[in-house]
Amino acid sequence: MSARDTIALGREIPTRKVILHDVAHMPSDYSSTPGGTIFSTTPGGTRIVYDRAFLLQCRNSPLTKSPPLNMAKIPGVTTPAEPEKPKSNGKKPAAQKTGENPGDEPQFEMDI
Repeated sequence: MSARDTIALGREIPTRKVILHDVAHMPSDYSSTPGGTIFSTTPGGTRIVYDRAFLLQCRNSPLTKSPPLNMAKIPGVTTPAEPEKPKSNGKKPAAQKTGENPGDEPQFEMDI
């Protein structure tokens, strides 16, 4: 068996160019390449590449100004952070001593 027999031949991913005229035709899930090209993949494996001009036109639509419906609600990330409110447990907080600070005394004594 030679090295030529063990090399697997690859196939090119089928690609089709679709020109969209309406935002509703855009899928909810899509991917991007490191170069920034936006594409989606059909269940059959066909890669659909989206035209840059159409995406720039869609940038100003009202749909792009609202968050997706199925987006997770993460405080501080996807929704404004709410400050944590202290919970009352029926007890009053202990009064803190205002006397000397324990950090003012020497760490240890040394005999010379």
